[in-house]
Amino acid sequence: MDLKSLISNIADTLKDILNLGPKGIVGVDIGLSSVKVAQIQKIPGKKFKLIRYSTVPLPEGAIIEDEVQNENAVVEAISKALKKAKISSENVVIGLKGPHSITKKLTLAGGTIEEIDDQVHWEAEQYLPFDLEVASLGYHVMGENEGGGVDIIFAAATNEVVEKFSDLVGQANLRVKIIDMDMTAMINIFELVMDTKLDVANESYLVLDVGAQKTNFIIYKNKRILFTKEIPVGGLVITEEIQRQMGVNYSEAEDLKKSGDDQGNLPEEILSIIEESINAFFNEVQKTYDFYVSSTSDESLVGCYITGGSAQLMGLAEGLESILGVEVNYLNPFEKFDYDANNLKGLDMNDLAFTSTIALGLAMRSV
Repeated sequence: MDLKSLISNIADTLKDILNLGPKGIVGVDIGLSSVKVAQIQKIPGKKFKLIRYSTVPLPEGAIIEDEVQNENAVVEAISKALKKAKISSENVVIGLKGPHSITKKLTLAGGTIEEIDDQVHWEAEQYLPFDLEVASLGYHVMGENEGGGVDIIFAAATNEVVEKFSDLVGQANLRVKIIDMDMTAMINIFELVMDTKLDVANESYLVLDVGAQKTNFIIYKNKRILFTKEIPVGGLVITEEIQRQMGVNYSEAEDLKKSGDDQGNLPEEILSIIEESINAFFNEVQKTYDFYVSSTSDESLVGCYITGGSAQLMGLAEGLESILGVEVNYLNPFEKFDYDANNLKGLDMNDLAFTSTIALGLAMRSV
């Protein structure tokens, strides 16, 4: 470590000890299509308040999976998002996702803390798509199960990915205080919104985060994540297909997908492309859900909640209701979040209800 970095680290440590500098931890959602930042505060009762927020789009292909292809563009987007939101705090929470990270529930025999720790590392190694020696791993004991053992949920990511995303944030002159998983950030919001509805035993819910390139599929039951899978289908599939079939660029394809033509109408060709792509999405959801039921014999699904920028696609909720046979609702954080109307002036709060979930869930870690 050079002298400048050493002095900087000492100064940062002193700020923490003396409680100096800008207050609050900021949720930074580094997505595949944009960077979103959120700063919240706890207000009396069970509610939270969003006080600052902004989103900045990333150029096409800046991040693919969890591989950063355009480092400068990501750093610039982070800095721009903070400036746009007028956030001065340097301390952030970031989330990880993609093939170089994993979240999974395990059922263990139990025992002492040391014995559970050994079991977690032994069992986790069987499921990791990468070597444990080059990864960072953390876990949480959820409690005893009916068999007398314990259920835990663990998260792991390669050190390379952890260091890469931490470095990107560092280049934007920020300090990573907490590293979380996007999936658990989303469940923070789900639990907050659902509240006492989750007190009913033996009812399961499907939570879908429909993003640009991927969809997170989560089965939640008895206040626990029971099953997770990343489905390789998202809204970007539709954009790319519109590009290919209509001969337009990425931005034009996105506009056509969301807004239609100059009169705001969706041409027949666009409707056909969307329908075809959504059917592929439905097939993946059906296949994943059927696998879960066949492997667990759990048929207790009572509802489905969807979020993410691509959850707004026309016909998505109705199609899911048809294949799942349960009511499908949008996961709206603002059922429980208040917001500062002055600071968020000019933002579309309806759009934020879909796109801000991960950033808000990450920011909740600060309070």
